[in-house]
Amino acid sequence: MLVTSSEKSQAPDAIKTAKSESLVTELKERAPNQAINKVTAKQEQVDVLSRWSARGKLSQALAQAEYSEATLRQMYTALSALANKLNTQTATAKPTFTQKNDVRSTIESMQKLATQSGSGLNKQLNLRSESDVSVRQLNANIDLLSARPHDEKINLLMGRSGKSVVLNLPANQGEAKNLTSIQTAFARQDINVELDRNNHLLFSTTKEHAGLLDETWIMSGEGVRVAAGNPISVPLVQPSNPLEQLAQVAESNSEIQAHRDKIKQVQQHLRSSILKVQAQRKELSSQLLEIERAATNIQPSELTDLSSSIGEQVFNIGRNSISTIMAQANITHSLVRYSLY
Repeated sequence: MLVTSSEKSQAPDAIKTAKSESLVTELKERAPNQAINKVTAKQEQVDVLSRWSARGKLSQALAQAEYSEATLRQMYTALSALANKLNTQTATAKPTFTQKNDVRSTIESMQKLATQSGSGLNKQLNLRSESDVSVRQLNANIDLLSARPHDEKINLLMGRSGKSVVLNLPANQGEAKNLTSIQTAFARQDINVELDRNNHLLFSTTKEHAGLLDETWIMSGEGVRVAAGNPISVPLVQPSNPLEQLAQVAESNSEIQAHRDKIKQVQQHLRSSILKVQAQRKELSSQLLEIERAATNIQPSELTDLSSSIGEQVFNIGRNSISTIMAQANITHSLVRYSLY
């Protein structure tokens, strides 16, 4: 006896069509999701690369700051040793032949330290930076500060730039007010004016306006500072740095006390630079710590996949430099640490 089913069997073509439509629907739904996942993964990789690239740059900057501080401390120690050698005589005595040689050799070795590649110091023994300003001073024979019995009007033409400064200095006006008048006049050309320890005028400006200080000025006008009103050339020179000033004291055959005083001044300058570089190190360390905290959320596999490409960007300044070695060590340390979790 045959049993007939109340349901009709589906034809093979109908089954294939149903499966085909289901597969197409699944693929349509999967494609956008896959695209989104790829974009997300790509963005995550970019974020990881950016963080580690920034970390490498900060490590390099920190290494540079540490090297600069070590250089400054080495110079400070050398000056202390020199001061001890000069303390064997009374303050009014002249340095002996041996002491003169000690002063000369100490200055030469310190100048080599300051100018060597990687010291991070500029000519004035301060930390070098992109925002370094151009500094010049007038010839010591030109006096714009002292009081004069007559009103004066002085014109200063700044090289081939075509720009000029006009100074109006009233009769019998003191040095302090004359300085204020000079500062106000030069401020209109974005030039800052101040006095150094030797009461010389220092002119400084940003790199954008450095050309105004690079060429000889022409001074003319009315008053005793400009004889008969005839134009005269006013050369500007780079101010001597603390080491050069110490060398000048030594060459002048000054007394022991003059050497001691100048050594103290140079050490004060170095101490100030050390404090600045320490502040810079503290800031860099703080930034590195923030990146370190952010990096704890990175998966070990991500770090491993990107380590080689990051290395090419981080270490493009030379594989033998101190900053490169420290940056490599920092990254390797973190890669190992994260791999242990």
